Amino acid sequence: MPTKKSNPKESSLGLMAKLQRKDPKLPRFVVVPNMLVSDWGVKENVTIVGELNGVNLGRRSLKRWDADRWFIQVPEPVCKKANVDIGDMVTVTMQIAENE
Repeated sequence: MPTKKSNPKESSLGLMAKLQRKDPKLPRFVVVPNMLVSDWGVKENVTIVGELNGVNLGRRSLKRWDADRWFIQVPEPVCKKANVDIGDMVTVTMQIAENE
């Protein structure tokens, strides 16, 4: 559930999601439902900062997939630090990065 603050773009949100990959040549990713992002009022890709299972994601792009979903690519070093792989359920927390 998102954590509400006075400015929606300062809100952090958290979710549990399955770590996925469409093809072995592509990065892993997590899907973020639009209903969680909608309070931010963003309509296009946006830079976020956050954590995956407590491991820093750094600055990542939250990318629009379709009308119902967004996604974040999860790089290999983050997966190794978090000890997770494809099919694992992960906890992701994020907020819009400063200067966005």
